[in-house]
Amino acid sequence: MTTHDRVDQEDEAGIGSMATAPGGVLDLLRVAAVALDVEGRIALWSPEAEQLFGYRAAEALGRRADKLLVHPKDRRAAVELFARVRAGDTWAGIFPVRRPDGSTLKVEFHTMGLRDAHGEGYALGLATDEGTVRRLETDLAVSGFLIGQSPVGLAVFDTELRWLRANPALQQMNSIPESQVRGHRVGEVLPGLDVEAIEAAMRHVLESGEPLLDQQSIGRTPADPDHDHAWSESYYRLEDPSGRILGVAVSIMDISRRHRETSEISEARERLAVIADA
Repeated sequence: MTTHDRVDQEDEAGIGSMATAPGGVLDLLRVAAVALDVEGRIALWSPEAEQLFGYRAAEALGRRADKLLVHPKDRRAAVELFARVRAGDTWAGIFPVRRPDGSTLKVEFHTMGLRDAHGEGYALGLATDEGTVRRLETDLAVSGFLIGQSPVGLAVFDTELRWLRANPALQQMNSIPESQVRGHRVGEVLPGLDVEAIEAAMRHVLESGEPLLDQQSIGRTPADPDHDHAWSESYYRLEDPSGRILGVAVSIMDISRRHRETSEISEARERLAVIADA
């Protein structure tokens, strides 16, 4: 094996060790990349640009972007923005783009100036469908509201069963802030719980993808260290849009009162059975 071959293998190993699975958010956004030369002609056109704008690379490359992608009434504004970016400004905002069928698509852009090795200037535009961005923002806002306002305890763990999130209801339930549980396993911060059963349930959900509902456990937390509490826990596997497994979500309800009442009813029935036998 030559030194060159060994270096290539080491480089590949290094890349492999650093590489991680892609995030699902970028898959959802389908960010397109377009570069314009000093004359405003399209010099680079990514496959995502074909999907977003509707023009094949052969139809777009070498064409003036303002004449291909912009309706006549918007061309003056497009030329002014291009001049600002060429001068060194960055610009982010929504701009209407003309598709091949004449329809208009609102596109969210982030643009910046680039220089090549010869000092030639280019304008790079990163673009995605404005409707997709708004839907994603809405989904994130709703998710954040539900997590923050839910009276049910909510926890998120990664694939190594390490704590990622604990909503306010769960922080109050355990009397431990999220900052103290993040990155730790359950047993490291809450040894008074049935850790073995909880982690077994999470592993089952991670491996099978099947949710586990209303799993009951008993234990103690710093919120009430002198008394046993009972909880109902439901486990769900979390996946991104591409199917990549992100971890496990757990919803937790304190059912101590119901558990005590059930126990009292069971004891009363046993006493009645003894009396009846007597």
